[in-house]
Amino acid sequence: MADHATIPIFPLQIVVFPGEIVPLHIFEERYKQMFADVRAARERGELLQVGIILGEGTEVLAEVGCTVVLEEVLEEGEDGRLNIITLGARRFRIEQVVGDKSYLEAWVEYIDDEEEATDLVLQARVLARYRRLLELVEEVSGAEAEGGDAENAFQIAQTVALDLGVKQRLLAMTTENMRLEMLGEHFERLIPALEERRAKRLRVHSNGHSKGS
Repeated sequence: MADHATIPIFPLQIVVFPGEIVPLHIFEERYKQMFADVRAARERGELLQVGIILGEGTEVLAEVGCTVVLEEVLEEGEDGRLNIITLGARRFRIEQVVGDKSYLEAWVEYIDDEEEATDLVLQARVLARYRRLLELVEEVSGAEAEGGDAENAFQIAQTVALDLGVKQRLLAMTTENMRLEMLGEHFERLIPALEERRAKRLRVHSNGHSKGS
């Protein structure tokens, strides 16, 4: 049986993954009202999730998004502005925009992965490439890379540089193997370029110093 709900919709220029920590600064009146409704629902003992989807203003640019759950209000201004922490929860597909509130609402169908065993060989290969990528980023940038404890595709995708189109395709995929394949292909293209940059950097640093002078 399909799992449906009517939820508030928050179009943003981001793609959120399940389990991702998402800080938000709320300043527009419609979204102040949205999170006032979320907090009111929580006071009644209900959980009202907000659907974040790729878009801008009132324009929705994708079919698939991810709900977030309000975790913490960090700061609340006298004018109702909020700095909050939310957590990515469930993926959804918009079936129909509904309602007449100041913010968008939609009738959505929640998305779950298909039942398929994860390819452990593929997973190990992608995780190895991911760790190599982090090593190269640290060497090239000189800054410590975060995310080395990632265990699945969504966790990996939160920490690597991916354009919104790639993130959106990952979000809509319904098996872990499909997501791992896509990330593996991305790493295959990216790692050689970073290794070349690393090699050039080493040549520059060692130039004139390989023999004492």
